[in-house]
Amino acid sequence: MSQKDLRALMAAENPLIVPSIYDGISALAFREHGFKAAYIGSYGTGATRYGLPDIGYIGPEDMADQVRRLAPLVQVPVIVDAEAGWGNPLHVARNTKLLEQAGAAALHIEDHVFGKHITRKPTIVALDTAVDKIKAALDARDSEDFLVIARTDSSQSHGGVEAVRRLLAYQEAGADALFLAGMLTPEEWKTLTAEARIPIVVCDSPGVSAAEFAQLGAGVVIYYALAHMSATPAMRTAYAALAAEGSTVSIEESWNGVQGVLGYDAFLGGDAVRAKAEQYGLLG
Repeated sequence: MSQKDLRALMAAENPLIVPSIYDGISALAFREHGFKAAYIGSYGTGATRYGLPDIGYIGPEDMADQVRRLAPLVQVPVIVDAEAGWGNPLHVARNTKLLEQAGAAALHIEDHVFGKHITRKPTIVALDTAVDKIKAALDARDSEDFLVIARTDSSQSHGGVEAVRRLLAYQEAGADALFLAGMLTPEEWKTLTAEARIPIVVCDSPGVSAAEFAQLGAGVVIYYALAHMSATPAMRTAYAALAAEGSTVSIEESWNGVQGVLGYDAFLGGDAVRAKAEQYGLLG
């Protein structure tokens, strides 16, 4: 699938489920299950590349590098987190081109200044400023197949009514989809869905299924932390076992011993490499 397929997927799926990826292993595991779009976020990137919390440390080159490495592996459209655009509208324009050329199918731009993940009430930029950034991204893209998704984090700081107002303003600015970070009341959802002409994107939330989000009116559900938060407990358990026991014997059964190593090599494409090596007479 190419970049241009994402718009069609958003229209066809109810909802489009978009899991996160953060490295080659997660990308290969993602590929096994038929998902139609992938997500690369600053949360997973900062955590897995640098061991940092998601409070604005990750720059545009970090995200572009992730896209360059991982998009060819998943072979589906990739939505990438562009934070708040990393600056003013001029910076947004440059960074939009960077991510589009790296191979992303879409980016999302947030309207908060600071505080995501460390406070329930992040600081939100003026509406005019956020609109200008969206327009800058739209003007900068090389193809309309590259989608600009406008995100608001304002619901917890300013309430759901303001979040809906902002999303609809972003729609009027030309955004291709509207990303609600946070929750709305049923009445606020009704207002948003009645006036939205483009897909509504949400993040997954504990205890809420993708189907339930679709019933509210969401067309896309991003599972932004699925990969790295699933992998971390397994790694911590393995390190804890080795530290406590001086051995991995107690956890080796989960790898299926030697067969587990062989299976992992196959997961990484070892069988295809072996066949090529035999073709070229490299195995002796």
